[in-house]
Amino acid sequence: METRYFTKKGSIYIQKIEGGQEFWIKKEKDGEIYPLAAAVHLASRKLKELVKEYPSSLLDRTYCFETDVEKEFLEDAKNEAFIGNLRDVQVEQTVICFIIKSENKYKLGYSSLIEKMEESA
Repeated sequence: METRYFTKKGSIYIQKIEGGQEFWIKKEKDGEIYPLAAAVHLASRKLKELVKEYPSSLLDRTYCFETDVEKEFLEDAKNEAFIGNLRDVQVEQTVICFIIKSENKYKLGYSSLIEKMEESA
């Protein structure tokens, strides 16, 4: 199964589920492709609430952290995962929260707002 999330800024986030495993890819507007370590689709208001729960000093370090903070943050985000279809996305603003590996460190980020979704088998 594959779900494509199209953002307002032109990026496409692709979630593939094969053999019970989940894979995420980010495709930039210019065609550049990045594998993501992990990601979750969630309401932007839920992401804002989650960020408020973490001390700002801890999140500042997540841009170059070497601890498990990024995994903990994403697990918390997965508990808030958005469940819905394209119609629901048009009613509630949603984003993709993701972790990307850069060199030997992980970076936490999020997409611009999702404006379209496509699912295929």
